[in-house]
Amino acid sequence: MNNYKIALRVEIMSGICGFNRENKNLLKLMLGSIKHRGLDDEGLYLDTDLSIGIRIALLKSSTSKQPIHNENEDISLVCDGEIYNYLELKTDLEKKGHNINTDISSEIIIHAYEEWGEECFDKFRGVFSLCLYDSRKHLLILARDHIGIRTLYYYFDGEIFIFGSEIKCLFHHNIKREIYKEGFSQYLSLRYVPFDKTLFKGIKRVPNSSYLKFDLKTKQLEIKRYWDFRIKVNKEKSEAQFIQELKNLIINSVKVRLVKDMPIGAFLSSGIDSSLVVGVLSSLIDKPIKTFSVRFEEGAPVNETKLAQIVAERNGTDHTELLIKSDIVDVIPNISWYNDDLFADAAIIPLYLMGKQAKEHLNLVFTGDGADEVFAGYSVYYRGQYIKYPKFLPRTVINLSKKFNNYIPFQRFRMGINYLDCTKSLYDQYMRGIFIISDLEKNNVIPYKAQKVELLIRKTFQKDLDVINQFTKWDLKYQLPSQYNVKVDRALSAASLTGRIPLLDRDIVAWSLTIPSNLKLKGNIEKYILRMAMKDYVPSEIIKRKKLGFSTPINLWLNKGLREISGDLLDRLSKRIKLIKPKYVKFIKKRRLNRLFESQAWSLIMFELWYETFIENDGLNPINLY
Repeated sequence: MNNYKIALRVEIMSGICGFNRENKNLLKLMLGSIKHRGLDDEGLYLDTDLSIGIRIALLKSSTSKQPIHNENEDISLVCDGEIYNYLELKTDLEKKGHNINTDISSEIIIHAYEEWGEECFDKFRGVFSLCLYDSRKHLLILARDHIGIRTLYYYFDGEIFIFGSEIKCLFHHNIKREIYKEGFSQYLSLRYVPFDKTLFKGIKRVPNSSYLKFDLKTKQLEIKRYWDFRIKVNKEKSEAQFIQELKNLIINSVKVRLVKDMPIGAFLSSGIDSSLVVGVLSSLIDKPIKTFSVRFEEGAPVNETKLAQIVAERNGTDHTELLIKSDIVDVIPNISWYNDDLFADAAIIPLYLMGKQAKEHLNLVFTGDGADEVFAGYSVYYRGQYIKYPKFLPRTVINLSKKFNNYIPFQRFRMGINYLDCTKSLYDQYMRGIFIISDLEKNNVIPYKAQKVELLIRKTFQKDLDVINQFTKWDLKYQLPSQYNVKVDRALSAASLTGRIPLLDRDIVAWSLTIPSNLKLKGNIEKYILRMAMKDYVPSEIIKRKKLGFSTPINLWLNKGLREISGDLLDRLSKRIKLIKPKYVKFIKKRRLNRLFESQAWSLIMFELWYETFIENDGLNPINLY
């Protein structure tokens, strides 16, 4: 194997935190809440007006550790992540006179900051959430990687500034835990809170591809973006050129994430994304890699194990299949605690359980996440083309129905009107595809004025983009770092496992912004260019199949293992009359076993669990359900 990044010490999943005063005991309490992110080591740095720390896990050991300091010890760093272009930057910086003293890739960040200042972050190819302390300027800098693969949160009330890799560690400061009501409205629509906000009032995310500067003396805070998702289609290249370039980019992305002589694993479903990652990994490594997949008990809507087995056999992997039953009552309180930045994606449960299974064998696992957002893989991009606006139904009927929507007594009829109203254009069809509850219906759900979430999304649109690239940009810039990346971060860190996500490499994402839409979605073939580029690494049965998505059997769970507790949780939620209308909760409770309402039911159940964990209780530990 050539071009490997060979390191004596490799950091994997870590967690960082800190605040703007000196208190060692408080810092250690914060670190204790994120110990699962780094089981091997702990590092602290304290100054008169600062405490920062890190929990860290190691693949290989050495004498170097974090926090890292420069030669003068006036710049310090804690970093959750790794810089994959470490050797390239190291060579460049050493030519400029910098002495790189350790074998840790994160050390490059300090020297890059010394050399290029705040412009350094755009030079990093990697995943990171970091805190730099520049004691010369009394400046604290937080930064998050281009795609937002690692998470980072902060709280600032004008005096107290706190940050952490996970929200739960912030609560050791006894800050007031309140619901951000606009965020709750957004959550009901999308199953997550987008942009830089969370469900907690006053607690925000550091945006992806951005850095936050906090002046410890003046207590001034500002956020700047160091990179953006600018779509500029290249019309000069041929389809063949694009295909070959993508093939090379993916192979290189997998390569730079490998660690020599370490056991490698991969999560494997029956989809093209995980299959191609396994195929490329197997072509680069002499020994069989370990692969892991899940199988749900009989009655689940989709069984992908046969196709996953085909991929495993083709690549000669050491394959493990995990059976997940519907009795997951003991799992969901822990999931709720880990999932402090709430999103209602039930796939976190099999991902977490698969992570725990993989952790018994290794510390590092590859996943195929991100390809759907990068290459237009979601069915909402094309399925609306089959559903045309019903011309036989006069527009005046729809408009009148919308006007008197709140007075229509039949929920299903209101839902039907909303559905028909969202078939007028591709934009409307996309909104219908991503919304769980429409803005129109929201007035029947929450007891306060509903925020129009659709308008917030439309404000992000770039006027000169076609529909496919428009939604691809939304997915990449907002949905990935607010929902799907959080899911992977929380599930794997809960299992103390590090994930490598080669399809979300900075270079692949930046390059993808130059692809014509018809190479992402060609007719009804989603991820067309990815299929063509990877056909030598993926069985034809998978290349040719239509996307099914990772189908989590929510309906099966609600009908079996979660039937009783789901009803109890909805009963509890119905009493929170300042947040949600009891009539709506009772409606969903009555129909929660119906597949048509499973998404709404799951969103409400997960919210109630989250509320009891973090609002009614202190959020420092999982709750007991009974």
